[in-house]
Amino acid sequence: MVFSLFERAPREGELVMDGIVVDGEARGKGIGSMLLDQIIDYAKEHKFKSIRLDVIDSNPRAQKLYETKGFVASSVESFPYLKWLIGFSGSTTMIKKL
Repeated sequence: MVFSLFERAPREGELVMDGIVVDGEARGKGIGSMLLDQIIDYAKEHKFKSIRLDVIDSNPRAQKLYETKGFVASSVESFPYLKWLIGFSGSTTMIKKL
């Protein structure tokens, strides 16, 4: 029920990326970057105009990766009252125009 608060419908021409997860032991080896490159390629091939994703506040490395791939922060949400339940207290919505 709590995670339904985070569901977002795509706008016309927009691909919404729900998440990438890389195992802790595999981080730092370029896997997340390769996955993101494949998502960007997919979006371009299928004529999407943009990609939207949310990155949680407890993962600054992911946000940095998205920024290097051309994603720009468009809004920030804060919900500190849920941190005890979901493990993070906010998220940033990022968009990449294609």
